[in-house]
Amino acid sequence: MTGDRRGRLSHEPTGEDACPAHVAIGGVTVDPPLVLGPMAGSTNRTFRLLCRRGGAGLVCSEMVSVNAIMQGSERTHMMLETSEGEHPVSIQLFGAEPEIMRDAVPVAVAAGADIIDINMGCCVPKVRRGGAGVALMADPKAAEALTVAAIEASAVPVTVKIRAGLTADDGGYVEFARRMQGAGAAAVTMHWRTAAQGFRGTPGWERIARVVEALEVPVIGSGDVRQPEDAPRMMRETGCAAVMIARGAWGRPWLFAQAAAALRGEDAGAEAALMEPFGVALLHAQMLALDDGERLAVHQMRQQMHHYMKGLPNAGLFRRQINSVDSLQELCDLTLAYAAKVRIVLPSEGSP
Repeated sequence: MTGDRRGRLSHEPTGEDACPAHVAIGGVTVDPPLVLGPMAGSTNRTFRLLCRRGGAGLVCSEMVSVNAIMQGSERTHMMLETSEGEHPVSIQLFGAEPEIMRDAVPVAVAAGADIIDINMGCCVPKVRRGGAGVALMADPKAAEALTVAAIEASAVPVTVKIRAGLTADDGGYVEFARRMQGAGAAAVTMHWRTAAQGFRGTPGWERIARVVEALEVPVIGSGDVRQPEDAPRMMRETGCAAVMIARGAWGRPWLFAQAAAALRGEDAGAEAALMEPFGVALLHAQMLALDDGERLAVHQMRQQMHHYMKGLPNAGLFRRQINSVDSLQELCDLTLAYAAKVRIVLPSEGSP
């Protein structure tokens, strides 16, 4: 299946398992067609850089409030900062007022955004009460006005991220997606769950397929991509032009390289080598400390370490211990000590 209806695919699939090598979103090439999804508290500049180097074709910032941008919040402006090695990078904005969106978009572009993404899928009550996030799906006219304002103010492509409506009975998400395309969105990211489902439920990727069938612009499929083979399977089952990986990348920034191999119809390879999670986790911690300072880095890494060590022997004890560390040195020492114990319990392949 080729052509613009599937999102300007780069080539005709040549085999049963072959998938497009890249996708164009406006003038931005996403290669491979794998996107790190926006996650509050996770997709900061450090993690984006790790995932970009780990094989992601596009990385996305945490959701950023346009109101906070225009109020001059120092923390918010720090969230907008990008680094040279992570491009292309999408900055995701949320808000409800077209005038404020119009003023905030150029600030995000000046901070380094290659793409501006508008969040219309967040279910957090505070966001919904303000008329932003998924609340916009109940008011298509307001969503259109917001998208048009962003596009008029932006020097880069503008995309929109949506869900499959508010409830299971809400079938209006396809028409909503059409309206966002009509407003000028360069792509639509479709998370298959409804607002009522949150992050629960059995994957319903057929909802993504319905949006793909209805649109001419690229559709990025989102939801429950946790293993390398999930990416080509989502593409085959839905026809989406790119695949978004969010929570599946926690503690596994190398997942993108494995998924890219699977998209090419190649062996995705085994999971990370025994010691790789330890090395990447410590690099993550050190990069965060350089970017945000030691105190914030240690606070963030307490949770991140849970993901990196998931499934390893005695990980529960390690998690309890890591929750009490107060310095980068403590974190490193505890991690290295745990790594030594894991190496004994699970000797590396080929060792005596």
